[in-house]
Amino acid sequence: MVVTGANGFLGSYVVAALLKAGYAVTGLKRENSSTDEFDLIIQNELGLQREALLKNFTWKTADILDIAALDEAFENEEMVFHCAAKVAFKSRERNEMMAINAEGTANVVNACIKKNVKKLIHVSSTSSLGRTDVDSLISEDTEWEDNDNNTNYAISKHLGELEVWRGIEEGLNAVIVNPGIILGYGDWTKGSCRIFRNIAKGNRFYTKGTNGFVDAKDVANAMLLLANSDIHSQRFLVIGENRTYQSVLNDIALAIHKPSPNIELKKSYQSAFIAVVRVVAAIHPKSSLTPETVCTAMKKHSYSNAAIQKAIGFKFTPLADAIQLAGAVYVKNHTIL
Repeated sequence: MVVTGANGFLGSYVVAALLKAGYAVTGLKRENSSTDEFDLIIQNELGLQREALLKNFTWKTADILDIAALDEAFENEEMVFHCAAKVAFKSRERNEMMAINAEGTANVVNACIKKNVKKLIHVSSTSSLGRTDVDSLISEDTEWEDNDNNTNYAISKHLGELEVWRGIEEGLNAVIVNPGIILGYGDWTKGSCRIFRNIAKGNRFYTKGTNGFVDAKDVANAMLLLANSDIHSQRFLVIGENRTYQSVLNDIALAIHKPSPNIELKKSYQSAFIAVVRVVAAIHPKSSLTPETVCTAMKKHSYSNAAIQKAIGFKFTPLADAIQLAGAVYVKNHTIL
């Protein structure tokens, strides 16, 4: 079993799920990339079994933009879990993100075909499905539309997914999963984990936008079940619950014993707030707020999880439980900044 992006947020949970299931796992990471998030997640996921289970784990250095390295890494491997990706919402990171999410996925697909990998499980995103201003339930059958609702990240994941479909047409046995916003514990300075840190540091703002959320463990376990099934040439939305951002922020605040955000960012103020965000971004380039994230947080998107429940009988963890667990870990090691 090979996991690309194994030292990333979701990749770490996938490695943990595979090790707990008794598999030997090879994790791919870029040279000199940190394993701090991996170490945190593995320590909490494997617990007292950590030392014994990690005997079945091996690191390999392989950038998904390095074709030769991928060919070597996939030699004699039966399954590949492609978790490596870049999530970014700043225009200056667009080209790198497109290269990793689209070109990198093309390289993974080509290496799987070349090395006769038996099955590829590709992590896409709900953002790779069509989004419109119409508040309707989005499913696997929703077609992509080129419009202003699509972020650069969404475009990059859509292009990556097209590479997997191309591989399927060329005979590759593959399944695509489309998670929503994945919640869990990890590096509190990045991605969805940063929400916990922002609330702990006093964030008071919320929107009434809606999105699909899911427990990180559920995504990893669903991928493992799909890998061991006869299912192929399909994609599945992996969504635990459709929730307002406000309700999720409230649950996180409760889990880490902080006040709930109580200032609504109303859609009527969107243009003014985006202008402020541009100024903040110019002063603080590392700010997680961008015009894209502001617009996305104010939109209402809901997703169906009926297909994966029907296909493999998957039962999702209540989101409140996932948030409570992640919050407990945050409280335990809140000094990680």
